[in-house]
Amino acid sequence: MIKRILFSSQSGVALLMVLFITSIISIVGYGLFSLIINTSEDQKRYVSEQSSLITILSLESFALNYLNDEANKKKLLVTSSDNSSPINFPLDRGSLDARIKDMSFCFNLNLLVTNDYLSQSKTIDQDALNIFENLLKSFNIAEITISEISSSLIDWVDLDNFPDKFDGAEDDYYQRLEKNILTPSSDLTNVAELRKIRGVTEEIFNLIKPYICALPKTISTININSMNVGKPNLLIALSNNELSTFEAEMILKEIPLGGYQKIDQFLNQEIVNQKINSSYSRKILSTDSDVFLLKTKITYDEFSFIMRSEIIDDGINLSVVSRKKGEEL
Repeated sequence: MIKRILFSSQSGVALLMVLFITSIISIVGYGLFSLIINTSEDQKRYVSEQSSLITILSLESFALNYLNDEANKKKLLVTSSDNSSPINFPLDRGSLDARIKDMSFCFNLNLLVTNDYLSQSKTIDQDALNIFENLLKSFNIAEITISEISSSLIDWVDLDNFPDKFDGAEDDYYQRLEKNILTPSSDLTNVAELRKIRGVTEEIFNLIKPYICALPKTISTININSMNVGKPNLLIALSNNELSTFEAEMILKEIPLGGYQKIDQFLNQEIVNQKINSSYSRKILSTDSDVFLLKTKITYDEFSFIMRSEIIDDGINLSVVSRKKGEEL
């Protein structure tokens, strides 16, 4: 019933996930999937989704237990080029693809603004805003567009209904659009919200998407060990755009196998010390990971079920903070 299992021999997490999936499938998967044979199309889809969901919730439990070990977290940095441990688990009439990925390489956009609902006031973190604007600058985006985007992003999440600057955008701006919307006046729940913000084109969104995230404010650090040499722009932004693309790529290439053990090992390098001298940038750089993504895709006959489960370590507990259905791996 179970075919050949594909995984990297270097990835311990992949092997453990395979063994775990085998037991889950044997307990719940095949029993439920077998019901599909003699049911209607709607019933088939329902049963397929329910069995897939049970399997994914079980995988989440496995991921939480696995990541509770600090050594296991660090293994994700050396298992593949994108900081993940992928597996492919063939089924008789389908397949299961899953991976746990370290996501601690992104800049948390929710650090920009803090709303105080009691006093009905807001606080803008200018240091965080500078990083965001530097990221946009690293792609040679025009200053006028950068100002429009940053002002509008502040207006999007702040609790008042007055433009922060002349080029910002509150409800009155969005209500005049063909698809009129209201600003949420709260933290971003997903980076895809940026698509709705004044000044953000699809081209700009696709440029910055690999470098940004929308997380709880408790997540403020960026793991230098998680950064990818092919995506140097956030490191450039952290240097106040002092680093060239070539210099940033060379710095990332020099990350040791297994990563830096302490952040001072990275910060004390001559070029890093010279060009990443902002106290804020040096404070948010870290060698620890606290954001992970479990991606799962289960296909059975013509039915596919895809889930992205976001896992956060808040320093006390590891927990699944969000699930998103339907996004491709």
